[in-house]
Amino acid sequence: MTNLEKKVIGVDVSSKILVMSFLNEQNKQMILSVLNTKTEIEKNLKKLGKENYKIVVEATGNYSSKILYYAYTLGFEVFQVSGFSIKKFSEARNLISKTDEEDARMIRNFGEIMEMIPFEPRKENLEFLDQELNLLQDLDQEKARFSLKLKSLRERANPSKEVIKHYESVIKSLSKEIEKVKKRLPKLEDEELKESKELLISISGIGEKTVLLLLVATNNFKNFKSAKSVAKYFGVAPRMYHSGNKKITIGKCRTSKGFVRSVLYVCSWSAIRFNTQCKSLYERILEKGKCKKVALIAVCNKLLRQTFGIITKKQKYQPNYI
Repeated sequence: MTNLEKKVIGVDVSSKILVMSFLNEQNKQMILSVLNTKTEIEKNLKKLGKENYKIVVEATGNYSSKILYYAYTLGFEVFQVSGFSIKKFSEARNLISKTDEEDARMIRNFGEIMEMIPFEPRKENLEFLDQELNLLQDLDQEKARFSLKLKSLRERANPSKEVIKHYESVIKSLSKEIEKVKKRLPKLEDEELKESKELLISISGIGEKTVLLLLVATNNFKNFKSAKSVAKYFGVAPRMYHSGNKKITIGKCRTSKGFVRSVLYVCSWSAIRFNTQCKSLYERILEKGKCKKVALIAVCNKLLRQTFGIITKKQKYQPNYI
């Protein structure tokens, strides 16, 4: 084990229970099961002490948000690691058993050996903005679903007027809710976010909703040190396989954030028309005989690189920038 200034608490997360693995003062392995609630988390972490331990948590979406946030507010050094990294780390150590206790120990071992970037929670307005955008997405999808059903119903030979009236009422109600959410969004934008939004909206091919999605998903790009890491995060970075005489591209680096990626893909349709750099990239890839979908994914990658560059340099989009 690496000589650490602080011992590591590895946390395996589920919806109701947190399983913690750590070494006590006598360096004996301990397993602690804690309810995934604010009261239980704070009570047990205070006993262990921020002076003695740092915390490594496997990322599991909303389930891991409580331990990350409450540990951070208590002053602990907190790190978040992807489940894929833990899986590969486990495979490298030839472990075949799979239990919550074993997973917690593996996460602890990972934290003792590997170098990680400290976790930093989003500001409250960004957290609320993320929830509002998710709500807006759900409402838009519901409206689209009911609109298609209404359109299909009207094609019937003898459609029920009462059913049509009900569908129209639901769609009207959803439209009102969508407008309410859109009105709440600007109230959650602080000065820093407004400045970043104004810069990114200047990019040809990206709209206000996409900009907000990107800023929320990246914590205003504070979680990334390079444009390449942003492209990897959203799953639009190409992967290369090079072994011996073989050197081929084997597809995209698929990660999470599928919805944002799909929105970017739609943005690429406008970008190849109005964004100078994206248009030239698209045409160049097509000239090489690549298919349109590959070219559009490359445009998505280009758009992300442009957003990262603009945020980094604090300059608006320049069509003829060299």
